[in-house]
Amino acid sequence: MTRLTATFLMVVLLAQIAPVVSARSKGDWNAVKALEKHSAAVKTKRGETYYGRLQIVDETSIVVQIAGREDFTGQEIAVQRDEVQKVWNAKLRFDEKNIAKGAWIGGGAGLGVTVAILTATGGKEDSDRFLWAAWLPVVGAVAGAVAGVFWKKKHKKEELIYSI
Repeated sequence: MTRLTATFLMVVLLAQIAPVVSARSKGDWNAVKALEKHSAAVKTKRGETYYGRLQIVDETSIVVQIAGREDFTGQEIAVQRDEVQKVWNAKLRFDEKNIAKGAWIGGGAGLGVTVAILTATGGKEDSDRFLWAAWLPVVGAVAGAVAGVFWKKKHKKEELIYSI
């Protein structure tokens, strides 16, 4: 019993200490300088996150050219160094669509509807239910792929470079 209690307490203590150890500050501004002319995500102390290309990085501030959904916008934002909370490498996804993801989701929904139909009509003699059951996942996948054409991917944060 005491061995079990000691093990439990050890696990609880390690779970409490682990986030503190992993949340170390990455305060190297030179790493941010190395990202000049590359895509990045910048989070300010006000909680705003900007995706774009770091145009100018110096000791006191950074200038970010804002990325829109289709391409870079003409807008640039200057952020003082003391206002920057975090900086990540970013993957800017201009005009990327979720066709495959939509097809998988639609196919899965079609399969779920197929199972529901076959379960609900299990005791009846109807040959048409098998025809519908075979085509519903295909129709769902096509509908999901069409929806995925209009469902665009968002820009994505990657490796954390700077944090205070």
